[in-house]
Amino acid sequence: MRIAWVSYVDPFVYTGGGELSQRALIKRGRERGHEIVLSSFLKRRPQRALRRFGLHTSLPVDLTCDAFVLTNLLNAPTFPTRIPASVIDAVLATGRAAVFEEAWVDVCQFDLPCLGIKADCRAACEHSFADNLYSRARVSIFNSPRQREAIAAVIGVPLPEHQILSRPAIDVDRFFDQGLERDLDVLYVGRVSRDKGYYNLIERFGADRLTIAGLDALDGPIEGNYLGAIDYADVPALMNRARTFAHLPEWIEPMGRTPAEAALCGCDVVMNDRVGVASYPREDWTDPDTIRRAPDRFWDDFEAAYA
Repeated sequence: MRIAWVSYVDPFVYTGGGELSQRALIKRGRERGHEIVLSSFLKRRPQRALRRFGLHTSLPVDLTCDAFVLTNLLNAPTFPTRIPASVIDAVLATGRAAVFEEAWVDVCQFDLPCLGIKADCRAACEHSFADNLYSRARVSIFNSPRQREAIAAVIGVPLPEHQILSRPAIDVDRFFDQGLERDLDVLYVGRVSRDKGYYNLIERFGADRLTIAGLDALDGPIEGNYLGAIDYADVPALMNRARTFAHLPEWIEPMGRTPAEAALCGCDVVMNDRVGVASYPREDWTDPDTIRRAPDRFWDDFEAAYA
């Protein structure tokens, strides 16, 4: 198949958890013989500067492709220029689009504080963009059953008939138990913020037990042993030093990649029911052989949806 992969940020330039998952899927899809053409609105720094100042606003997409993946279209909401609405409309009009939502950007501008309970939506919340996507898409792709359940509950249209789960796609040759000394009591890796559960961690474990690594997005001081942001290449060794890995977010974490990585590294994992991976069977996020097959499971389902 010839597939146009349309995203706001380039998954091979940006390094968030969603982008890492997309890389694994695209790499495996190409290995299976698919021609996957990236159409990303934001790429490297020189191109981003042109976008910022409105000197380059178009986004070429080959509408003759066999399939399209529309992913995280409203990402980076503070950036001043957006994917032209005409491009999104043209892709949806083909009847061959798959909507791949890895967070909540295309569904809720507030990151779904209602937790999927529509009666608790904020007064300013509206889902017209999402309704347009899901009502016209051939396929919907989700990071977890928990995310699928929440999106289905808040949008105003039924989900497409074809629904695919993008299970944790992690490099099990990098994330494994190295047999190191476990000299860290409780570890958290990720963006440090209220939404990501910083205050829940402090309340549950106390600052003295915590080691925290990740970008500081907290409005206030960070207690505990704060290591700052660390390179992704250093994460496996850090996780191998921890006895317990904890993730207790306030929001619904659509996937929660780090708990799966930590489990592979031999940590005891403490989560709440707002972490998407917790809604999968345990082997889907803890068993190396099952995780190794995740990209192929995705493409098996994708190919069947377009057969």
